Amino acid sequence: MLRTAALVLVLGLVSGCGPREPVRVGFLGGLSGRVADLGESGRNGAQIAVEEVNRAGGIGGRQVELIVRDDAQNPEKAISAINELIGARVEAIVGPMTSAMAEVVLPIAEKANVVLVSPTVTARHFFGRDDNLFLIMSSTREEAALSADYHFAQSGVLRVVAIHDTKNRAYTESWLRDFTVEFQGRGGDVVPVAFASGPDVDITAVVRGALARQPDAVLLITSALDAARLAQRFREIDTRVLLFAAQWASTERLIELGGNAVEGMVLHSYFDRDSTAPGLRRLRQAYVQRFLREPDFAGVAAYDATYAVLEGLARRQGEQSLREALLTGGPFTGAEDGLTFDRNGDSRRVPHIMVVRDGQFVTVR
Repeated sequence: MLRTAALVLVLGLVSGCGPREPVRVGFLGGLSGRVADLGESGRNGAQIAVEEVNRAGGIGGRQVELIVRDDAQNPEKAISAINELIGARVEAIVGPMTSAMAEVVLPIAEKANVVLVSPTVTARHFFGRDDNLFLIMSSTREEAALSADYHFAQSGVLRVVAIHDTKNRAYTESWLRDFTVEFQGRGGDVVPVAFASGPDVDITAVVRGALARQPDAVLLITSALDAARLAQRFREIDTRVLLFAAQWASTERLIELGGNAVEGMVLHSYFDRDSTAPGLRRLRQAYVQRFLREPDFAGVAAYDATYAVLEGLARRQGEQSLREALLTGGPFTGAEDGLTFDRNGDSRRVPHIMVVRDGQFVTVR
């Protein structure tokens, strides 16, 4: 009741005399292809946020319409998708969901003066820039630093082979660089192994090539699908090597596809799955009821990103732009905590370490 009352006050609801033009917000993410789990989770989280606001009366008495477009993790389709959203006169776009697609669509958004609020882009070169891209997550630097410290100090790992997917190069190479600096700075050794994900990639060759470098552990900077495939093949060949992965892999699909092969895998994420925050409990309940699965980091982050957009629109003063409202109008509603942006539109989250135990993600730090 308190949350609903707060939404009514924040969004300035008024009753109208008849149907009014909806407030249009775009969503852009990969909803088809091999790595659609990230985009699907983001769309689901955004839909729940929109539905909550609409049940509370909308924005200024206007209902919110979420216009969804698929970038298919493909540059040409991403360009077409964002142009369609701009043509639909959306107020802002929640997305994109990967750093690779952010590189493609940001120049278009800048030219059209459209705000992007990305739930999951973390490549470090997007941070500290005065542009129209707002970021919900912290950069790869914080996550990779925690990972390097944990595995060097806690796991006793000295030599890591890092398998990274060049299909999302902006993200994976950022993560790899940050991890390498941190891990080697502690006295460890990192050996990179690049591969281009796809249905025809020779997973066995990638795994044998990694093991030939005699690692203490293997870092997977890949999607959940590829992390699951790689883990299965590693466990067929070598049951002892420690496997750990970057946040990109920490969706429900990893456990669904990986099964026993991902048991014990360590992952790093900006989302605390064991949080007891009331907002997160409510989101989980709504998400499971609607989509029959737990929300992962992308769903939670997209929920937060969508609320930031909607509350920013509601809080604009006079001729103030949405960009200015986002920079100055926080904190905005978040599932775990309030969300604010710095002067460059960047946000900060605390990284966590998880492990897969009995088919569940469990936060250990």
